Amino acid sequence: MLNQIREWITPTVEIKSTQKVKVIPIADLHTGGSTALFPFYNGDDLGYPPHQNMTGDNGAWKFKHTIYLPSAKQYQLFRQFTKCAEEIAKAREEYRFVVVATGDGLEGKHHETPQLATKQISEQVDVHVWLMEYFLSKIGFDRERGDLLYVGAGTDCHDGDEDFTIADRLNADRLPNGDNSFDFMPMDINGKRFWFLHHGASAGRDMALGNALHNWMRNKYWMCLEEGRVIPDCVISGHYHKNVYDTFTRNDRTIHGIILPPFQLKTRFGYRVAAAELEGVGIRTIDVGDDVKVNPAMLLGSHDDVVTV
Repeated sequence: MLNQIREWITPTVEIKSTQKVKVIPIADLHTGGSTALFPFYNGDDLGYPPHQNMTGDNGAWKFKHTIYLPSAKQYQLFRQFTKCAEEIAKAREEYRFVVVATGDGLEGKHHETPQLATKQISEQVDVHVWLMEYFLSKIGFDRERGDLLYVGAGTDCHDGDEDFTIADRLNADRLPNGDNSFDFMPMDINGKRFWFLHHGASAGRDMALGNALHNWMRNKYWMCLEEGRVIPDCVISGHYHKNVYDTFTRNDRTIHGIILPPFQLKTRFGYRVAAAELEGVGIRTIDVGDDVKVNPAMLLGSHDDVVTV
């Protein structure tokens, strides 16, 4: 009975496939923030239909109460987003794609932040859905080839309950319990157990970068042994806006741990807690065949903007 209850609480998605799978997790877009990824359309061909509220005038987006003009850095983020998608698309013929949005898709309107393109959550959702549809189009996402899309919940002050709305509009795949979004999702891919969640281990920094992730995986290894659960082969989380990859090996069993890079540059809060740290923005993918291969992160180059006098 206890095992059955566990299955209800943490339903497992099983992907049966004889073909290699490319897992494409996307974290922390924070759509709607003035330092976040934002569509840039100046009238040139995007290779995908622009949203009706994209004016084509220097990348401006028409909202109900204002017209928002993306910054030069947001243009760089959008170019990086496109570049990542085009790189992933090169593997189209060899892999099935499993795209997993791991939360904080929206910036929300939290803590009286002024760093917003729009305070209207419905408009943030509009931008986010367009960005995701654009990305899926660019990678060649095709359900007829067995591709799948899952949407996860993030932090309440950012996403609220809009993960359900986003998942519905993107026609995301449903979990075994019928939900269209997840807080924690175990998934079996080609016989390998994956865990997806938004809040996992903290990232750490400098010489301690990845230490907490390593210890977290060790704890979960022993937790799974004690509870009779399948030990994960790969754990993927976000939230901390850090690009971290580490492994834990015990008795010839290796767990791959990934904290995903975000698609948002530092906000004022980010500068308050990590002002001197460079930003790592991008996407990291994982290939799953007979084994798990964690690919290098595709990151936007970062550097100090030095003032010379």
